[in-house]
Amino acid sequence: MTDEPFALFLTWTTYGSWPPGDARGHVSNTFFEGGAHQRSEYRPRENRPGRAYSGGKAETRRRARALQSHETTFLTPETAIAAAESLTESCAIQDWRLTRGAVLHNHVHIVVTGCPDDGPGVRRTLKGRSQAALSRACGVRKWWTTGGSDRYLHSERSIAGAIRYTADQPGALAEIVDGVVLPPTDDGNMKRAGGLVPPDPDAPPTKPR
Repeated sequence: MTDEPFALFLTWTTYGSWPPGDARGHVSNTFFEGGAHQRSEYRPRENRPGRAYSGGKAETRRRARALQSHETTFLTPETAIAAAESLTESCAIQDWRLTRGAVLHNHVHIVVTGCPDDGPGVRRTLKGRSQAALSRACGVRKWWTTGGSDRYLHSERSIAGAIRYTADQPGALAEIVDGVVLPPTDDGNMKRAGGLVPPDPDAPPTKPR
């Protein structure tokens, strides 16, 4: 244990709502359809600060839609509050601090401190618990897309930037401030849709997975 600042900035989407190849950009693997003498393949995701995110690509989007086996999920204000409450409860159980969070109709941003230096592990724990809680409260369905974005923050500046970005999310249906769930403070309809991940050049590189 050290006194070095550390936080995880985690992002994931609701099932089917932001597929790879989407014109808004994505951080998933990109599918390339092979020609007559080439095999089809996935190229690794782009999820490093300072690098452009993968943009719209028709074959990647078509491939993702073809593999989709459940109905696309969008959160309502009620299900967003339920998701936010589950995330805060899960962090409390693990003795982690959910410093800031924003739950939107199609994705989630959270900043977590006091947790292990393991983005995929922390993200899987929180997604799994919230998936179960949402299914119990609101009906069984596939709520979240597999995977997500894990950013490792090791400076006060990068942590503050992630908190600010999360706090400024347009269209948030539920917000979390230091483990407390709040209704949105702004009319999401008055703002343009926010980005999936912040362009933070000061954040350290994402760990390879």
